[in-house]
Amino acid sequence: MIHFPTLRTRRLTVRLKELAMIDAIALAAIPPHLNEEATTVFLRAAVDDAQGVSDPDQWTVQERTMAVCHYMASTLDDGPDFSLAGGKARFSDYLTGERDYGADSVDVGEIEGDHWTARHLTGALAGAVERLTGELPGVDGLAHWRIGRMAAQLVPNGNAVPAEGDIDAALLERMRVITRYPESVFARLSAGFDAACQELDHLFLIDADEHGLMALPREDSAAGKPPARFPVGACLTDLARQLGGKPAAARP
Repeated sequence: MIHFPTLRTRRLTVRLKELAMIDAIALAAIPPHLNEEATTVFLRAAVDDAQGVSDPDQWTVQERTMAVCHYMASTLDDGPDFSLAGGKARFSDYLTGERDYGADSVDVGEIEGDHWTARHLTGALAGAVERLTGELPGVDGLAHWRIGRMAAQLVPNGNAVPAEGDIDAALLERMRVITRYPESVFARLSAGFDAACQELDHLFLIDADEHGLMALPREDSAAGKPPARFPVGACLTDLARQLGGKPAAARP
């Protein structure tokens, strides 16, 4: 059995446990492009106890990443400051542990007569963005993740996409509305979104590309360091991956 130190953040106290083999096989079978789904399945299997916010779907994507990395730090051969990108970077190049969860939301301001705020991206919302890939004609890749995050996190006049229930339908409709804005309005909203994300960021600097969410290197470690992902597949043994029909694990 592997021992995991208790993970403590401002909002969470989490005890992890080693994956059961049946859970590891199920995780290995999830397609690699469904990273948010895999993270949710992993957390539900690996979290032994969580205090503060009990549901991993309601954790921020930064908190979810922290829990995955905490597992990696105890299981990878070169942990706790494990290497990434073929040895070009280490976990500590991405962790901004001195900056934890702050406000629940931040003000974006008035745009075209609406008052906008921005909230954190939770696992539930990120999973909805992932599931909606291809649902909006003409919007895919980087554009999909950009517009999906804006729709999930930006709140006009207090009217937020629900954090529970039929998130997908509400989020898709909000994405449609945002894409119909005039280009100048969209540009202002996009700039406000970027500024808000800088205020909301904690534990990791989160961004997205055409493949989904990723962590940017710390500003004091940025030179020569690429963005990083921490796929839960890196937490699995080669045996679990083989039984789940996948090749040997790739490093994060």
